[in-house]
Amino acid sequence: MSIQRMSRRRFLSTLGAGTVVLVAGGGVWRAVDQGVFSSAQGPAYAAWETWRTDMSDGPMALVRAGILAASPHNTQPWLFRVTDTEVELFADTQRHLGAMDPYLREMHIGLGCAIENMMLTAQAIGYDATLTLESGSLTGPNDALEPTLVATFALAEGSPAPDELYEAIPNRHTDRAAYDMTRPVTDATLTTLRELADKEPDIVIMFFAQGSEAYTKVVEATIDSTEMIIADEVMSYDSHKWFRSSWREVQEHKDGPFIDTAGVPPLLRGVVKMLPPIAVETIDSNWLSATQSTLDATPIVGFIAVRDLYDQVQAVSAGRLWQRMHLWTTTQGLSMHPINQMPEIVDRERQLDQPAQMAEFIDGITQNADWRPTFAFRLGYPTMSLLPSARRPVEEVTV
Repeated sequence: MSIQRMSRRRFLSTLGAGTVVLVAGGGVWRAVDQGVFSSAQGPAYAAWETWRTDMSDGPMALVRAGILAASPHNTQPWLFRVTDTEVELFADTQRHLGAMDPYLREMHIGLGCAIENMMLTAQAIGYDATLTLESGSLTGPNDALEPTLVATFALAEGSPAPDELYEAIPNRHTDRAAYDMTRPVTDATLTTLRELADKEPDIVIMFFAQGSEAYTKVVEATIDSTEMIIADEVMSYDSHKWFRSSWREVQEHKDGPFIDTAGVPPLLRGVVKMLPPIAVETIDSNWLSATQSTLDATPIVGFIAVRDLYDQVQAVSAGRLWQRMHLWTTTQGLSMHPINQMPEIVDRERQLDQPAQMAEFIDGITQNADWRPTFAFRLGYPTMSLLPSARRPVEEVTV
């Protein structure tokens, strides 16, 4: 590697089992400035605390739940228009991921996650909600990057009916750490998760257990795809520009990935925050290493597959299913984590008009070309407590 600066991973490995003590006054100041003692605190995290206390807001309650949904790279690509009887959800195409998501497929999956939270909330607080999804093909952002309507919620009076998935909304967080390999995921759990897609004619869920040939192929292809993304300068740039390197930056933008949600143990997380910014090449190298190690500690990997990879309604529906799966596993004490490098390479090869090598390889895993994996994930029991990611408040996402 041409960069000679010590990486965070190498630095942490030199700590051994010793204790890091910050003695100098400047070191203590930096610890405060970098949020070492303020994980998941501040304005960027207020939405996780206020979403239920503000439920008296009527239709705005749907927005407060929607903004807590999962989204690619925590881009939160949504805008909302709210009236007394209707909520409209728009794709904020200015928040796209560029070459990482050239057709806005992942963006619409994230919007589907928000829709699921919103429908659960409408039911919970006493609305009879009729959902209308805009149809079409995913072709990428328009030149003007104008917001585009994705879904409309027509609200009528109903009876409040909260359920366990609604109650799980503030507890659902992505777990990027290693999973507990001493606790197997049962067949009954996988059956229940498959049943969540029973009413979706254009979606299936596929699971692969560690030790199977398909599992090994998924792991190898995910690592290969990670290497391909790192080697692609445009993909690497479009990914890294969303990463937040400091607590102050998180509070300013209220979005993007941050070290607090990277699956790093608390002590090491604090030490990483104390270090100066590091080179993109080093971050990429550490990402590849983390991908390899966490996949080694994963009992189940899987796909959400659709019939048409670039059908907008199917992408949104896949997002609704992912959110539903993640909420249900949260109620069961399980963890989940997207590993979407393979579908991202499928999109990139299509964008560059290259041979569809990754798509063909995936067909060899699924043994069924009628279903196109649009979302890949890992599943298992957690090994550490999770922190929430930053969220933009409703005031910043309503029009």
